[in-house]
Amino acid sequence: ITVVTDRPARDKDGKTYKDENGYTAKESEFHRVTCFNGLAKTVGQYCSKGQLVSVQGRIHYTQWEDKDGVTRYGTEILADKVDFLSRGNGSGDDNDNTDAPEID
Repeated sequence: ITVVTDRPARDKDGKTYKDENGYTAKESEFHRVTCFNGLAKTVGQYCSKGQLVSVQGRIHYTQWEDKDGVTRYGTEILADKVDFLSRGNGSGDDNDNTDAPEID
């Protein structure tokens, strides 16, 4: 799955600033989260786009050479636990996590 986190955006002086609507500007980061075994099955069954989740795990770094011989780097979170904190945003999926278990 991909998890998005936000943090306040900062200007060159390190201060937060407002966007055009008067809200604190945010920067988003996208994190690849990998789940295995029963955790993967449960996340696949109950997790939907827009759903608020809490992920606990460890960061895993990878390095490889692409087809042109360029060294590439990657980062992912290997999940040990995923908690569902909200329902999905109604993106068309019928996933209803009312009975979704806490999983480790």
